[in-house]
Amino acid sequence: MEDVELLWRELKVSLQEGRPWMEFVEVFKPPIRTDLERRMSTNFLYYKTNYAQIVLALLGLSLLLSPRTVLSLVICGLVTVAIFLVKPTVVPEMKLTRRNRTFAAVLSSCLILLVSGALLWMLAFLLVGILIDLLHMILRPRNLHSKYNAAADDVKNFFFGEVRLDNKPT
Repeated sequence: MEDVELLWRELKVSLQEGRPWMEFVEVFKPPIRTDLERRMSTNFLYYKTNYAQIVLALLGLSLLLSPRTVLSLVICGLVTVAIFLVKPTVVPEMKLTRRNRTFAAVLSSCLILLVSGALLWMLAFLLVGILIDLLHMILRPRNLHSKYNAAADDVKNFFFGEVRLDNKPT
């Protein structure tokens, strides 16, 4: 439970650090073929919170537009709770461990969402969000702030995290 709380706090903080939306939609230009990869990576680093907000907003919209999806998610939650609240017993030579319960909860939730049509509905909205993000990454030119932040992130990742494999200057 502590892991979930820590993840929630980190997600909450990172979603509050988005760039201004007026800057996000300020200017769009067709990309130059040689600059496409750097443009996409710089825009992803600079606007990643905005991209996450777009995807989450579209997933929220998918819930608002489909009560069946909400009902399916509630049923999935109830089934998951029921699976985890059942006392540990032995089912024909198979002990219900936490791992087995998690697998059963995920499998049953996927089946419920698939049968109800909610899975395809949410995946469609997720795909639209990803396409909007990709189009923005491609069409939004890099600016001075994003170039600086991409360089700063590269330096930070080099010393404290992962090293970039492309070794291209930003």
